[in-house]
Parts: sequence; C-alpha cells; structure tokens
Amino acid sequence: MNKLHNVSPRENDHYARPCNVNPNIAALRVILTVKNFSGTPGVCHLGLNCTASMNMKMLRMAGVHVECWATKTAADLQRQLLADQARGGNPITHVIVSAPSWIFPTTADAIKLTHGKDKGPGFFELCNAWPEIEFVLQNHSGAAYLSIDKYGIRNIRAVLDLALDLHNLRVSANNGRVVGFLNKLNHGQVLYLPNLYDYTSYITDYTAQKIGDTLRIGSFGASRPWKNQLLAAEGAFMLSKLMGLKLELYVNSKRPDGGERMIESREELFDNLPGAKLIDVPWQPWPIFRKTIASTHLSVQASFDETFDVCAADSFAVGVPCITAPCIEWSPGYMQCDTCDPASVARVGLLLLNEQHTAIADARRKLKKFVIDGVDTWLHYLLREPPAY
Repeated sequence: MNKLHNVSPRENDHYARPCNVNPNIAALRVILTVKNFSGTPGVCHLGLNCTASMNMKMLRMAGVHVECWATKTAADLQRQLLADQARGGNPITHVIVSAPSWIFPTTADAIKLTHGKDKGPGFFELCNAWPEIEFVLQNHSGAAYLSIDKYGIRNIRAVLDLALDLHNLRVSANNGRVVGFLNKLNHGQVLYLPNLYDYTSYITDYTAQKIGDTLRIGSFGASRPWKNQLLAAEGAFMLSKLMGLKLELYVNSKRPDGGERMIESREELFDNLPGAKLIDVPWQPWPIFRKTIASTHLSVQASFDETFDVCAADSFAVGVPCITAPCIEWSPGYMQCDTCDPASVARVGLLLLNEQHTAIADARRKLKKFVIDGVDTWLHYLLREPPAY
C-alpha cells in the first residue's frame, strides 16, 4: 500500500526502550477507543464504531497492530488498561480516544461538571499512570458539529492546554479544516489523523437498480441539525417530480441528537403528500446497512458540516451514486450540491442517475487516493516521521 509498512525493527529494540522514544512499526500497539452507547435511549453512534473498525482494518493492512475498544466510561477504560497491563505481552503504545465529550481533562473536572456522577480518571490521571502510552483526543466531527457535544469545546480547549504540560498527550482531528481552527488555539500542535475506509470492500460487480414507477432515495445518518436532512428531503421530492415518479425516502430517525424539530418537519412534509412515502429504517449493523443502501437508486448527503461521511462512502462502495456537499472534500466536485437549494439537489441527482457508472468510478478513485494518503499520514505520526508534503 505504501513505502512505510516495510519498516524493519531497529537493532536495539530488544532493550525494550519505549516506543515513543524509539518508534518502529514492530513495537506499535495502537488502541482506538470509542464510547459504548448501548442502552442509552436515542443514541447510537454506530458511525464512530464503524470508523474505528475501518481505521483498524486499513492500518492493520499497513502492518500496524491496532485494536478497537468500546468502553462506557473513563473508569472502564482505566480498568481495561490495568487488566491488559497485568496480562503482560506487547505493551500498548498509543490510545486514540474518539470524541471529546466523554473523558474529561481531569478527575476534578469530571466530578465538578457531572455533579459527582462521574468520578473516573481524566486525561491527566491516565497520562501520569501510563507515561509510556501516548494518549490522543481525536475530534471526530467538524467545528460546527461540536456545538451539539456537551462539554466538547470545553474539553478540547482544556486538553490543548494540558498537552503543553504533558509529554504523552496530544489533540487531533480527522479533517484539515478542523485542524486549522484548533491550531489557532494551540499554535500548531494539533495532529491530522483522517478517517480511513476499506476500499477493498468495493462491490465490483454491482448492478444498477432499475427504476420503475418509484424512485428510492436514501437520506441516512443521525438527525443532527447540521446534517441538513430536511433540505435533502425537499430535493428528493423535487427530483421525483422532475422524473415523473413516485418517491420513497429512506431515513433513520430514532437518534434525534438535537434534531427533533427537523424530524417533525420532515414528517409534516410527507404527511398526505401524494406520491411520496417516508420509510424509517432502524439502525443496522454495518454489513446489513450497506445492503439497505444497495437497494436504493440514489443517496443524498447534503450536510452543512461533515468531516468524512461514512454513508456517502458506503453508497459509492455498493454502486449507488450519492449527492454530496462541498464539505465532503474527497467527493468529486460535480457531485456536490448547493446545500441551501433543494433544486440543486434535484439537478445533481438527475446528472448522477444518468451517468451512474462514471460517477461511481470517479468517486471510488478519489476515495481510494484519500485513504492511501491517509494511511501514510497515520504512519508518519506513529513512526515520528516528518510528513511528506
């Protein structure tokens, strides 16, 4: 995949110097940890789990030992680290914590902000307990998206400050725009660690779904306000009218995430609307979800603020064209709509349906290049190599 995965262990590795002192690919053991939201009403975060799994797969293909951990609290993460330490074996070198809202900078912060409900360790305590592990707070979404994460902005700023004091604490983001913003807060110390996607899972022998009298469009994802899903629904309806077809719009609505009014508005739009039907799809395991996307003719991801968009990648991977937004930077420009104009969604959708195979090939090529470059970016960080710009 890239030149770095063939790096050999250095001769003095048997002295067991810490990996952050003497980095080499054979000594790396990276933990990607996400919060386990199972049992929390109205919350899913399957996207974070899927992203962690994708990152693990692609970094393992590059020769890095990577594991995914799902933990409910910082205290659970601490217990897992202690249990792993007691078992012995290859020591952990990096812990990448996805999302800024569930591990606080310090235990004191956790107790104060949760009124004593959370007494788990913060990054300060974790870093001091495991000085040979580098902990990274990974920002999983855009700057605007962070407005929905309680304590998100506060924790990022505090951890940025804390990272100046500690040798084994960093802050990262999965998008260059977010890195640029955060670097203004911390004078250029923020890492860029992009999302990855398994391009070996592309379905090569896909068959385009034939369109009868009904156009099936997917508008998937959490109903956060910044997802702009009401406009996607309006554009989908305009496209169906332009083509003289009935419409079935497939959506996820069981995780509001602050978008309750958007869900209500979309339901109001489709209430007794002739020739249009709203179909609610429950949250599904990733392989099943890809089959659901494959049963549609077109996807819409018209988000105002996105840092990768797994749903768009899934759509192209199974051979379904997707209307994207300018914030989905890896997507070809001609697939990107005006996120304030439903008529633009309809125009782009018509183009993609007429040029489906070309659009799929273009998007897959750009996504694959994005991922290959992304793997190199991860390896440059993990091996302390200067980025090759």
